[in-house]
Amino acid sequence: MSTDAPVMVLCNEAAIPRECSIKPRKNIVLDYLQRGEEPANVWIGLPDFVRDVYHLSDRVLDLLEIAAYVYCADRMISRGSTRAVEYQAWDRSFHFVVKVRDYDFWSRSDVSTCLAQALKFMTGDRHYEFSFQPGHSTPKTNLFDDEQFRLDDSSNLSVALFSGGLDSLAGITQRLEDTRDQLCLVSHQPQPGTARTQNRLVTTLKNLYPNRIFHYKFQSNLTQIAKRVEETQRSRSFLYTSIAYAIGQAFGQDSFFVFENGITSINFSRRQDLSNARASRTTHPQTIYHLRQFFSLLLERPFRIDLPFLWKTKTDIMEMLKNSPHANLIPSSVSCSKTSRNLGQSTHCGGCSQCIDRRFAAYGAKADDVDEAGIYAKDIIAKSIVERETQTTAVDYVRQAQKFGTWNIDHFFTELTTELSDIVDYLPDDSSETERIEQIWTMCRRHGDQVSLAMKRMREVHDDLYSAVEKSSLLGLISDREYLKDPVDRLIETLCKLLPPTVGMMFSANKPKDESDLNLKISALLDSHRIELEREHPAVPFAGGHAVPDHGSEDCAVFVESKYIRGGTSPSRASEGMAADLTKYPQDTHILFVVYDPKRSIKDDRRFKNDFESRGRCTVIIIR
Repeated sequence: MSTDAPVMVLCNEAAIPRECSIKPRKNIVLDYLQRGEEPANVWIGLPDFVRDVYHLSDRVLDLLEIAAYVYCADRMISRGSTRAVEYQAWDRSFHFVVKVRDYDFWSRSDVSTCLAQALKFMTGDRHYEFSFQPGHSTPKTNLFDDEQFRLDDSSNLSVALFSGGLDSLAGITQRLEDTRDQLCLVSHQPQPGTARTQNRLVTTLKNLYPNRIFHYKFQSNLTQIAKRVEETQRSRSFLYTSIAYAIGQAFGQDSFFVFENGITSINFSRRQDLSNARASRTTHPQTIYHLRQFFSLLLERPFRIDLPFLWKTKTDIMEMLKNSPHANLIPSSVSCSKTSRNLGQSTHCGGCSQCIDRRFAAYGAKADDVDEAGIYAKDIIAKSIVERETQTTAVDYVRQAQKFGTWNIDHFFTELTTELSDIVDYLPDDSSETERIEQIWTMCRRHGDQVSLAMKRMREVHDDLYSAVEKSSLLGLISDREYLKDPVDRLIETLCKLLPPTVGMMFSANKPKDESDLNLKISALLDSHRIELEREHPAVPFAGGHAVPDHGSEDCAVFVESKYIRGGTSPSRASEGMAADLTKYPQDTHILFVVYDPKRSIKDDRRFKNDFESRGRCTVIIIR
């Protein structure tokens, strides 16, 4: 079955539509209610709900079910290998068929179209389609637990998403300080560590601000009988905001807050392969725009999603907290995306993209003395970074910041035109396109300057002049200016370190039979290190010379071509072959020539290499 065919997801005992003309790639049945002997495979638990929850309309109850089903189906269908560079390997198509209560509303074409647009952009998937069927009903207690709280007056209530991270903590504390509002905090608690973080912070804030905070915790997930295969969870924004919308409706609120800094929300790609489904768009301005449009259709009047931190950087957020009465809460917040790892007593792994972002923000705001309070499992600043993927993440982060800090607005616009087109028309203000681009550029420029200050601060704090800097530590990467090197150049450097000793050892006893044998063996060597190399250099596809005829090598940025100098193959003949190779490969690729010269037929290595490297597009290594 073609992977272009959709996955059909049947929910609430819905039947396959008769009018469906496309054979689905796969059928999934989802249900949170036990039907006869069939156990439920989706769990929706919404404790601490409001006393008046039974007044939620059928439409909102349908929304909560649909959002939960979308989230769970997202986790059941793999996007494919993380090593697959092609965007098509990471997108999917879904056709949801759902029995609902308010069929007249959900069967409207504008509703299903608006929902599909929001999910398509949010997730980066290829296609979403929805078919709705009438006849669904449930006892009101089936969806919600019976733990309740009451607000006597909801006129000064604010609803806000609360993850327990820095941004949401800063937003909540700022709102508590600057307003007299009661706050209803909406949290998702997918695992015990997340729940512990959120609950502890809320308990502390409740003690500081009595009778002003109500914590609404929800869990929605697959049950143990359903297989989870996909952890990117790009659809979670739809689930979280749907819950916040439902809470708001219970209190007559036409808006809720999402606290996320603008650099994270916009999330410009740090390298070519981090786009579409590979990049998180949880709070991207276009995601928020589509959700706002969809919720307005649900409400039948304008609905608002407020992003108070859209024009702030992570460093700005850290500085806000540092200068607030709640700086002591900074170590209690959790930003790490890999808390499921065994981190001992630490709450952060220290090396994921979120941890790296947080650490740079802390040093940029000179809040490192507070943030570095034993919360990180790994010291990547002064100690060697073992995971090459972490090295790449850190280098990509600084490289992007360096560009932001040095590009003028015209160059910024030229380089990011495509991504900017996905942003400027969806920003929630009435300014002109030029003014919006300038706002984005100004924020990115400030982020670049702050990362530069963070690196200086790191060196000031950790660079001991009486000790050598560890080469692969963050200090070492900064000292060697790794972030200024092109990704292709970094891969070439790695290959130049890997190949000479390995190839020399490989042929120390038995020389290759001919040049074809040499090419095959070096290609096999590259394949044996492929996972390691792709983790370290994920943006640079590469292949051995023998792979050229393979259509799968068309997008390669680096080719490794081997030359064997022996017998009838003199250095001059090898040079002729290399010159021919330069015309054989696409002009935008780089060729690494591995010249195996066991009998030292090349008299002047430097001259031999320079004759080719001076032309550009190639690097030459000579192995004996």
